[in-house]
Amino acid sequence: MGASDLDRRLAEVEALRKRVLNVIPHALRTPVTTFRGLAEALPAATEAEIREQITPALRRLAAQAEHLLDDLLIAAGYTTALPTGPSVSLCVIKMVEAVWTDVGSPHPLHVDGDRSVKASAPDGALFKMLVHVLDNAAKYGDDPRSVIVKRTGHRVTVVVANGGDVVPEPGILTEPFFRGEKAVMRSSGMGIGLTVAAALAEQACGSLTISCPSDGGVSVRIELPTT
Repeated sequence: MGASDLDRRLAEVEALRKRVLNVIPHALRTPVTTFRGLAEALPAATEAEIREQITPALRRLAAQAEHLLDDLLIAAGYTTALPTGPSVSLCVIKMVEAVWTDVGSPHPLHVDGDRSVKASAPDGALFKMLVHVLDNAAKYGDDPRSVIVKRTGHRVTVVVANGGDVVPEPGILTEPFFRGEKAVMRSSGMGIGLTVAAALAEQACGSLTISCPSDGGVSVRIELPTT
């Protein structure tokens, strides 16, 4: 490796280090603060409050923290955090609609395609893929927001598109811990959603690609095996 290559690599590592330090402390602060608040409430809580309020809240928070840790490990390249169970067959459009409801976006989502199409992926992988991609469209994209699902041979294609600003370098969107200026202003996050979704798609013998139309916006294309 020549001096110029080494300098470039060191600059890339330093840029990644700064991105990590910019986002991870903020992402961890909320769950840690909530954990502490619930722990401090325990001594004064009644048995009913502990059973009906505090315990369920702790379980939800623990699950969120576990998912957050898995996402961080996947974004960092640890394949052991990826789902490895047997593939299951899932109705894609039904899952898209369920995820959009869970995301809780006030924006409309236009969904089109064959409602009978099913995708094959490890248990939980498709759901998590769609959560990251649709949440990204809800938080950082503009209307119109749409999903098109179609089957071609033994593959199913899911295209999630949204309007927005012109993105000159689509590849940067799957760079771990990258957050554009507009994303930082709009919502909190770690900048790893599309990175994780791409890794999940690859683990499921599929792919995730991103294109950015010249008139603005983002189009995320997921291809997976179908059943």
